[in-house]
Amino acid sequence: MHGALLACLFAACGPTTVADLPPRIVPEQRRRHSLTMERGFDSPREFNSSFGWDNFSAMAPYIDMVLTGPGALNTHVRAGGIRTALYVDANFCSARSGPGANEYASPDCADWPASAFYMQDGHPGRALTVSYNGRILQRVGDPGSYEWRARSLGSFRELTAHDRFDLIEVDDATTLDELYLGGCWGAGTPIERSYDCLSAPGGAAGAPWNAHYSRREWQNGIVALAAGSSRLLLFNGLAGYDHHEALPAIAEVVVTAPNAWGAICDMCFYGDGNHWNPYLVTSPILDVRLNGIMRIVAAGKNAVLVNANQPDPSARARALADIALAYQPDRVWQWANPCGTRSYIHACPEAALTFYAPYKPYPASTVALSDASGNYVREFAECYDDGRALGPCAAVVNPSRTASLPRPAFRNAYRHTLVIEGTSLCRCYGDSGSLSEMGPALPAAIPPASGYLVFR
Repeated sequence: MHGALLACLFAACGPTTVADLPPRIVPEQRRRHSLTMERGFDSPREFNSSFGWDNFSAMAPYIDMVLTGPGALNTHVRAGGIRTALYVDANFCSARSGPGANEYASPDCADWPASAFYMQDGHPGRALTVSYNGRILQRVGDPGSYEWRARSLGSFRELTAHDRFDLIEVDDATTLDELYLGGCWGAGTPIERSYDCLSAPGGAAGAPWNAHYSRREWQNGIVALAAGSSRLLLFNGLAGYDHHEALPAIAEVVVTAPNAWGAICDMCFYGDGNHWNPYLVTSPILDVRLNGIMRIVAAGKNAVLVNANQPDPSARARALADIALAYQPDRVWQWANPCGTRSYIHACPEAALTFYAPYKPYPASTVALSDASGNYVREFAECYDDGRALGPCAAVVNPSRTASLPRPAFRNAYRHTLVIEGTSLCRCYGDSGSLSEMGPALPAAIPPASGYLVFR
């Protein structure tokens, strides 16, 4: 902190007042790692062979919440001192039997009435359908429908009747205009990794969808769903982008609904390990996603950032720079499935980093992050690795897909970038994971679609 003040004496920083200084964080308030969440285990039996059913407490130092289902796994995870969440997808609703069935569907929508789903105008039997991975057939729920809300709330009560959960995750909470999947009117033909609408009764579906649909109607329906739930809800929808709105549709829902705990940004900054897409990590999509997170966090709600399948350490380091732009230690969660593939403790080593005492107030949008260089920059006075003080650090992100930008003028002098190695924060049961805050210097020209964490 003193170094920052001395630097300002020799630069155009302007006068410093007591109000400008970041708050001091007492040791008891510092987390040893950023808040972490993960889905249920791919193989509970393998996890059991390493830890034993009664030893889920071995995960507790690394994982703060696990997405489970009703039954023994949920019971044992909770007994280990870890919070749990229930998974439900009534937005893209599957049946557990019949063509395109999903045997794990939660809930089973086989007997839900047609009025619970979006229908093609003039054809009440042609529900809007999508396919998951070219195998599973899903009907798209209509939150404006009383039947959809009643059936969804009924499934909440049924699935939580005998098990305790801290949250219910509501998956695919996104509007029709934010859909990335092609939809059909009526059932099309699932083909491996695609969905053929030529065979669907009404052909391919698209905007303006039907006379009933509107973004506001969808949002009001989700708010009504939250109001009827006896449990806090976590909505997966912050990755939504309709090419028009400045925020994902779910952001205002979470802010408005008292029973909304937060929202998930699924693979927002990570991308697929095999198909990295620079459009998804640069403006305008980057701005929509960051602004949605900031809107929710500023309202005292939670944002969960999911890395579903990006194991590459350099890509994860870049994603962490994006996350740091909207970071708040008590509201921003990291969900890292690719890490801990042998220990089954899915916490990447970068989760050990925590960021405190930002020099500026929490940003309302990416406008507040924009530096004169064109980069997005956020500096923290106190940064930690597993509780070890690192001093100041900063996140630098180039939001341009095509242009390199000059290195920004920081408040502090930074000589090193973050380097990640290994797979898991938990260095046990065969996994290894490490961080180095002594990586190469930040380049003089920040490449397009790149991001860095920098340290002294």
